[in-house]
Amino acid sequence: MSKVYKELGATIEVSAQQNASIDLKGSFSTQDVNTAKLVFPLSVPRGSLALENVEAYIYLTSQTLKSEAKADINLEAYTVTYILTEEEIKHAGHIYAELYLRYTSGQVLSAHKFHFKIDRALIDQDIEIIDSVYNTTIDEIVERHEKTFEQIEAEMYAQLAKYRNMQLELISRGFEKLRKGEPTKILAYGDSLTYGYDIYSADKRPPDTTPTTNGTKHTRERASVTYPEALESALKQVYPNVSTQNWGYSGDTVTSSFAKWDGVNPHADITLFMLGHNDSKNAQESIADFIAGYKKIIERALSWGSGVIFLTPPKQKNALDFTVDVYSQAVLQLAKEYQAPVVDMAELTEGIPASFYSDSVHFNGKGYDFIGKKLAALFLNKTILNISKVKAYDALNVVKETSGVQFNENCTLSVSEYFPTEDATETGKGVALVLKTGGKAYFSFYAEEGNLLFLPSLYAGSKTLNLKVEMNFAAEPANNAISYAFGTTSARLMNKPLKSATYTSADLNWYSSAALFIDGRINASKLMYAPRRGYYTVSIENLDTYAVNLFGLEFRNAHDAMFGNNALYTLGTFTGDILTLAAGNYELYSSNAVNMPFAGAALATLEIYVGGSNRKLFRVTNLSTRISYEGTYNPASSSQVFWRELVSATSLTALQAQIDALKEAKGGEDV
Repeated sequence: MSKVYKELGATIEVSAQQNASIDLKGSFSTQDVNTAKLVFPLSVPRGSLALENVEAYIYLTSQTLKSEAKADINLEAYTVTYILTEEEIKHAGHIYAELYLRYTSGQVLSAHKFHFKIDRALIDQDIEIIDSVYNTTIDEIVERHEKTFEQIEAEMYAQLAKYRNMQLELISRGFEKLRKGEPTKILAYGDSLTYGYDIYSADKRPPDTTPTTNGTKHTRERASVTYPEALESALKQVYPNVSTQNWGYSGDTVTSSFAKWDGVNPHADITLFMLGHNDSKNAQESIADFIAGYKKIIERALSWGSGVIFLTPPKQKNALDFTVDVYSQAVLQLAKEYQAPVVDMAELTEGIPASFYSDSVHFNGKGYDFIGKKLAALFLNKTILNISKVKAYDALNVVKETSGVQFNENCTLSVSEYFPTEDATETGKGVALVLKTGGKAYFSFYAEEGNLLFLPSLYAGSKTLNLKVEMNFAAEPANNAISYAFGTTSARLMNKPLKSATYTSADLNWYSSAALFIDGRINASKLMYAPRRGYYTVSIENLDTYAVNLFGLEFRNAHDAMFGNNALYTLGTFTGDILTLAAGNYELYSSNAVNMPFAGAALATLEIYVGGSNRKLFRVTNLSTRISYEGTYNPASSSQVFWRELVSATSLTALQAQIDALKEAKGGEDV
């Protein structure tokens, strides 16, 4: 009885060198012991090749197999055959092989690549279980589970796409409700920095008596104001129907926080997340735990119907602790994954003084008030989704669609051919916002550089002005971006910008002294500027009985404006000590000002230059007498300013004329 074989094979073109591997389009089983035969008919004209001088060799490889053997050549049938050995058939998986035909002298006639598969039989008595584990190839595992992997991957992407779509819709809807003036709730979710932890300040408050939704009671004192409270108080100036809710708990990580606030939907429209500080200090939780736990909280909020905004942990007072930055980076990546806005709180709190902290991590009332009122800019004007970004020589106009400016009911938009602004709404006519008594406008923006001077441009037809300008709802400001402010060597001098200033009729200059203009003469004591990069809100309120036309908010570099030498900065009537003034060029009405070179009252110009060790050089011109003076001040040797009167060309000419007249009177003799 002849033996039955399971055959796989393909016709081989002997005269051709094949580069591509031939798929034998079939498979053997690990049970095909001594019956798995490879058969290769040779495509070559009979008699043209002397097969008796040719030998055939088979090379087989896989992840668990490597073998070499001589194949049989049938001279009559013009075929090459090879039966897999008992050892070779054990190696289940994809087999990659090569067939070499070469002369007995060793010269290769042709080489051919091919591949096939050996399937593992369900019952395989010849292979022990331990061997089956080692002999399972990665290709077989991938193929077996490929559909499962693809299904899981598709489900994951579908789930992420679902949450991204929810975020897109919910955050947009939340801002829409704000803009329409509808009741809008903002939920502040986080740890002690959201709760408002402060156990050291004299004005601290007792613990919040409202427990978490699972009944956990607060045990830590709070600051005089928390950032959610400050945020609400600022936003209510523009949106009376806005409210905030504080879901912060001291000591929480993303893992412990989830359970404390589970089970009760707060029905928030927008949720601000600020977590990560405690996670960075928790040795029991890894960064992977942080990300996984945060995702649960995020997706719960979205499922509850709230859009989300991420806040990274803020800057700590201890400048040497960098561990929290790793978790801040993870928050930035999570924001990208869910396509949500994110605020770099380390940047937002950059430059804040040590007096804003109650300990090395937590803030006091000043610090939390600063954070909340800065964050208000995210919700005003064009919001964080499309906030205006400004730098020196930019300007924000009063057209809502471009600047996003917001204003109260005591303001109206007007157009006129006399307004020096673009004709955005009517050809040939500029646009202005008319601020009647009590009129108030708000500009929110992101400053792309520090020390950014800003000033409203306006026209007061009555030539009277009483205008209050306020930065960040009068929160205490951060320090400026240059430690030696405006080039002075007195590090503390002008180190902190103004939080508000009131401009009066004396500040009007350009266009018949009826306009306030950033490149005009500005009272140097009223310069307002954004000290650091980041988010700001500037409000402009008319306190006068007459209306003013507001054209926009303009920006300059504060240092360049002070030292560009294009203008004198008007101090008005000045009775103080000129030693207290920063370097710069001034115009003032001296009324017995201290350390001036002349007594009494007179209009004067003053130039101040500062050197090392706070040495100063003064140049003063009395505009009434036209006499100029130069003074030097060296605090190392004296507390006084030493003055000398400068001789002008005019006075020299007059003196020479007197000398010539005397000589002529004496008959040409020298005098």
